[in-house]
Amino acid sequence: MDTVSGPVGAVVGTASVSGSGNSMCESIVAIVIAVAVLRLEIVRHAGGLPWRISGFGGCAKSCRGILKQHIPEVAGLAVCLALAVALRVTGGSAGTVDEKTWADIMRQWPILITADSLLALQAMLRLVVLLSAVLRGGASLPLSQESAVFFCCAALGRVALATRENVYMLDGPLGGLLPAIAELASVPLLAMLCKGIHRKALAAALTTVGAMMLIAYRNRLSLAGNALSDGLFIFAHMCEVLAAFAYLCRTVLLGVSHANVAVQFGHVMMPLQQVLAAYYFVQAFEFVPELVSTGHPFELLQIAGVAQLGAYAAAAVLHLAEYLETPMANIERLADDEQLAAPCTSDMSWSQEADDEM
Repeated sequence: MDTVSGPVGAVVGTASVSGSGNSMCESIVAIVIAVAVLRLEIVRHAGGLPWRISGFGGCAKSCRGILKQHIPEVAGLAVCLALAVALRVTGGSAGTVDEKTWADIMRQWPILITADSLLALQAMLRLVVLLSAVLRGGASLPLSQESAVFFCCAALGRVALATRENVYMLDGPLGGLLPAIAELASVPLLAMLCKGIHRKALAAALTTVGAMMLIAYRNRLSLAGNALSDGLFIFAHMCEVLAAFAYLCRTVLLGVSHANVAVQFGHVMMPLQQVLAAYYFVQAFEFVPELVSTGHPFELLQIAGVAQLGAYAAAAVLHLAEYLETPMANIERLADDEQLAAPCTSDMSWSQEADDEM
């Protein structure tokens, strides 16, 4: 997107390599310590949990079971990553950017080539999550109904923006038409996930979307020089904020689902895909007064990216906590009830046929 590598090269993140390396090392150390503490706490409280961690063998067995359940999802992720690696190996071109600016971009983003690759990869990963939700079925998903309505509005806004302006197209090897195609492919999937929403809930969601239109119009960039096009870019991200908090609310109301693989996969992937966007807007989307048309679009996009990440992380933690607190006896009882439901139904139908014959 030219916001990062186009008319103003200063928008590209200017953090030094040494500072980034130090902060990355500190983050890795903090994550390792957090995981170690979490594992100790889980082991200490693992008496009544649905699963127990018993050394490396138990972890390996659990991982094999999880991978076996998520074979289609893992295959989809493998395809996305393989495509991203293939496009990265072929490299990118400077396009409309001058050679000096392109060399500066290559120096600061040696792996991704451009920061836009983060948003492109996010669109691809989110498409895999939507495919999992649709193929696994079920209307009682955090990603369905109200969440799907907001996501659908965001996808439609991005598709409309791609047809109107080239200035908002993502740059780099993963840019171009690929993210736009991913957004376009997500529209019918989201329409399927909207099925079953109540009329009043739909009306409330669309009313809220109308409010987001007003916010986007009053806080927009000046890249395209067109109020509608610049507003569509902000509008799509505002709709995603609504979708994230609707996702969190539905997670709270629906509770934990041990049987639905799409729910588990979504709670893992939604925070991961949002990390890419949050990092993009916080690290590589520095404030440039010349790109502001009206309002505070830079601040709005940064706050929106971090808020979405917080909502998805909270939903994942809530799901994990409820899963760990669910006794194994309850899970086995639910499984037994499902197995007994079919024989009972057949017995009832048999007795009804007998009564008809008599």
